[in-house]
Amino acid sequence: MISSELVDQACSEVNGYAEDRMMAEFDAFFKEQPSICDFVTEVTSESSLKLQELSLFLSYMIFKTVKAGQPGAIPVVTPENIESAYHESEDWIDRINQGEEDLQIPDPEPFLTQYVISELNQPLEDGTLLDDEEKGEVFFVLKTVISSLTRSPLGQVI
Repeated sequence: MISSELVDQACSEVNGYAEDRMMAEFDAFFKEQPSICDFVTEVTSESSLKLQELSLFLSYMIFKTVKAGQPGAIPVVTPENIESAYHESEDWIDRINQGEEDLQIPDPEPFLTQYVISELNQPLEDGTLLDDEEKGEVFFVLKTVISSLTRSPLGQVI
């Protein structure tokens, strides 16, 4: 499980990046996890540019945090891993929407999920806030990214 300290560490590190370093980091992310980037881009293709950019940036932050918390390289996430994680996220959100009190499976990455929720409630760079529908859309994408990056190729939680 990713700790809150790792999340804070990744945030502090990225906040200190100059624009050219941030671009190099994104390039590395796209090369290391092309399926994640393709998924985020595809799922948000009909969304506003601000939601697309936010989704990609927070996906990068999740990747950076998971990478810092793992010895060795993160396995490359496949489209099949993402599809499985996508369906898990759908089921998890459906259970919440139906008001199930016992979700059976606790969130395996509560600090990453908490980070995402916190970021979705912050004003964007232009000072605007996301509405509930936008928050839900981005949350769903990022819940899928979290599940994809924190599972081994065989589907077990890392």
